[in-house]
Amino acid sequence: MNIRPILLACTVFVTASTLLPLAAHAATDAYPDGCVSCHVLDKAKAQDGRMSTLLKAWTAGKIDADLLAQSKASMPAGVALKGKHPAAEDSLEDIPAACLDCHGSDSKKAPPFSRLMHLAHLTGPKNEFVTAFKSDCTACHKLDAKTGEWSLPSGPEK
Repeated sequence: MNIRPILLACTVFVTASTLLPLAAHAATDAYPDGCVSCHVLDKAKAQDGRMSTLLKAWTAGKIDADLLAQSKASMPAGVALKGKHPAAEDSLEDIPAACLDCHGSDSKKAPPFSRLMHLAHLTGPKNEFVTAFKSDCTACHKLDAKTGEWSLPSGPEK
């Protein structure tokens, strides 16, 4: 019996099981700050996706038709959407945590955050999150590998 193939297989298995977890642990998160890691000023594309810029447009009533439809679809039952976001500049210091003041899961006046964000980021024909970011949940949701807990990072825009 030739033992070489068995030794080779064992060596490959031990090496892979030792190195793969180290490589996975060393991988850097391209979006460590969640929302504010993606919603940035991109001079190369001439796009300003910062939440302050979007909020300014929304408070002026300039809301993309697809986003407006998604917002309406995620509204609490019996509540009509006015099509204009109220002033909320104070929330820009802690995105998205401060948004939850109005967009909490039990909101009776605004679309609940999780419902609206999942509709806005995972549906629609012109959805950049789906096309450019490949709908990767970990761009927003962060897993603590030690505890198994998921979190949603929050902070000021960049």
